Amino acid sequence: MSLAPTKEIVVGVGDHRVSRDPNDIIATYALGSCLGITAYDSQKHIGGMLHAMLPKGSASSSSSARRAMFIDTGFEDLIKDMSSLGANVAKLEFKVFGGAKVLEADKFFRIGEKNAEALTTLFAEYGYRPAVWEVGGALNRTIKFSLSNGQVKVKMPNQPEFYK
Repeated sequence: MSLAPTKEIVVGVGDHRVSRDPNDIIATYALGSCLGITAYDSQKHIGGMLHAMLPKGSASSSSSARRAMFIDTGFEDLIKDMSSLGANVAKLEFKVFGGAKVLEADKFFRIGEKNAEALTTLFAEYGYRPAVWEVGGALNRTIKFSLSNGQVKVKMPNQPEFYK
């Protein structure tokens, strides 16, 4: 029996990706104050990831700004794209990572904290509860999300990697 090769889909800052291929790994690198949000339909092995930088799209005066840069509009698009692949959005499992204070300026602007607050509000509006909330601290995180089983491998500088 031959197994299909694993393909890594990289999500850049201010972007999101979805897939229904259980062999896919969706990854994003160096989450600092940004949030990395995974969504997973375990019955259909449909998954997606958002790497959002800022809390609210309405705070941007630029009409050309990518919607995935923002928690509110990016989350909305992630759910919509998951649904278009056939995911049962009422039963999605969410895991959230990032929201750290990695830069000196973030102690003043509190971007990571504001991102977490914005997502908490959205979860309440949609009626979702995150299965994993790995947010805060002072270290960046790289996450790799396996669509075969919904596990997320987390790597932080000078720390052993772990799974959530």
